[in-house]
Amino acid sequence: MTTDEELELFVTKEILPQKDGASPAKFEPCEADVLDELDENGKCLGRTISRAEAHRTGAWHRAVLLFLVNSKNQILMQKRSAHKKLWPNCWDGTGGGHVDAGEIGLFSVIRELKEELGIDVRPDEVRYIGGYRSDRVMGDIHNRHFNEFYVAHRDFNVADVKIDKTEVDEVKWIDFDEFKRWTKSRSSELTSKWEAFDSLVRYMERYVI
Repeated sequence: MTTDEELELFVTKEILPQKDGASPAKFEPCEADVLDELDENGKCLGRTISRAEAHRTGAWHRAVLLFLVNSKNQILMQKRSAHKKLWPNCWDGTGGGHVDAGEIGLFSVIRELKEELGIDVRPDEVRYIGGYRSDRVMGDIHNRHFNEFYVAHRDFNVADVKIDKTEVDEVKWIDFDEFKRWTKSRSSELTSKWEAFDSLVRYMERYVI
């Protein structure tokens, strides 16, 4: 079984819309910045760990990233704050972050989008498009993630976005062709989340363009 297949199974059925159209019950996360610790196969070990400790020790944990796409096939990208430890001043997906302990990836990415940009999306608007296990050492941070990537389609005015300046410097719509060029060239203007960007390119070319 491939990593993508494993992660697709890892995104549980409870996050999907119910047959009667009702949204599933939301899993309540515990204290922010406390994460579920995983083993190397993505299975929960039944204990929690702080984000700082996970980054210091290289403990496996979960992260999510969402892309918003409009009817012009543009992607809403955020420019990370200059004060961020990882990838400062680089362009990234629309919103994302860590999955808190007790939280499902879908609800985590919805929460992150609201916190960072003030944008509300419903669970039934969000589609899982891929996943990847990553192991990166950047400075004093050892980041071992089981990543989940999502997409939602929405038209809105960028002026209505409420940016959390501690996280994000600015946002803008990027034409898909430009996004694809950035991704294929591994542009230094982007964060190095290439697996996520490649997943969006595949999704757009297969289902949208």
